[in-house]
Amino acid sequence: MTILVRLLRIALVTILCIVAFAALFEFLNAVPTHLSLSDHPQGGVVANPRRPLVFDALVWGVVFRAPGYLFNGTIPLLIVLAVTDWKSAKSLRWYLTIWIVAGLLATGIPVRDPLRLSAALLAAAATRYLYWLLAGKSAGDWLQAWGTREPNAGRKLLNYAAYVVLAYLGYQLSGYLYYGGKLLWVSSGPEPDPGTPPFHVRFEREMTLSKKVAMMDFPDPASCLKKAETDDLSTDRLKEMDWDRIDNEDEAEVCMFRLLGSYENLSYATDWFEAQGFDVPEKFSSSHPYTERDGTQRVTGMHSIRKNGPKFPTKGVIRRAFRSIPYGMSVDATWSKDGKQLLWVQTGFSTL
Repeated sequence: MTILVRLLRIALVTILCIVAFAALFEFLNAVPTHLSLSDHPQGGVVANPRRPLVFDALVWGVVFRAPGYLFNGTIPLLIVLAVTDWKSAKSLRWYLTIWIVAGLLATGIPVRDPLRLSAALLAAAATRYLYWLLAGKSAGDWLQAWGTREPNAGRKLLNYAAYVVLAYLGYQLSGYLYYGGKLLWVSSGPEPDPGTPPFHVRFEREMTLSKKVAMMDFPDPASCLKKAETDDLSTDRLKEMDWDRIDNEDEAEVCMFRLLGSYENLSYATDWFEAQGFDVPEKFSSSHPYTERDGTQRVTGMHSIRKNGPKFPTKGVIRRAFRSIPYGMSVDATWSKDGKQLLWVQTGFSTL
């Protein structure tokens, strides 16, 4: 019981601190802009654009930034903080290191942006103190209390439940370490092969490490399809995308590119999207693609998360719950001017 209660406390405090970090980071990130703006008259009325800016940043951090941080960071942080608690680490320096590393990873290690880097470091420093105040300063105290209690059947059962939770966290940690190893490989090793058909992104900055891992995991159309006895890649077979294997946006974009790019032209796009359960607006369909200013043509598929749930991941209650926060998902597939070559695929999510 003692172990389970302590784990629950660490989990709740960790979630609270992640949300606090998101709010503080956005707040501190908005301060330079807030200070640079000045009141100016508009039509005889003095407007003050600074006043709502900081408040909006706080709201943005809690409502939009925090869910992503929670989705990606809760379990790794919970594992690390549970270990420090088990080791009775009460020093503020330990928690400063942990939250700084977590904050830098969450914000993309913004070493080229001093203001953003400063905001991340300050938010991490404040968050570590909040965590230490609520949980860190009592790290390890439960071990002494747990050891002095007399055993009984009910307490043993709860202790076993706590061990199950620890085993689950260990399993999750192994997954993060495995994926982290892939990220390390693509960051330090040679560039992954673009695959078949060659994968492209619209802007170079969009070629993230996680996208490179997805390129490596899904090198061709066959790797994105449901298992079958045939190796045939007919037009109908290309519609059998295996969504059970998709865990994130990058994998979804890579696989959708592999499959849509295997068709001769964009005339197959509407049927493909509809086979995946997407709705295709008439003005963004294969018969009437939207023409961009540069002449490229776009077909868009829409998926209602509110009605049908998230397309990915298909497993994991907690992960699906986080993916259910947006109410809609869209996929833009852009072709060349003649509609014969797929240029890129982009996913987007609609939030309140």
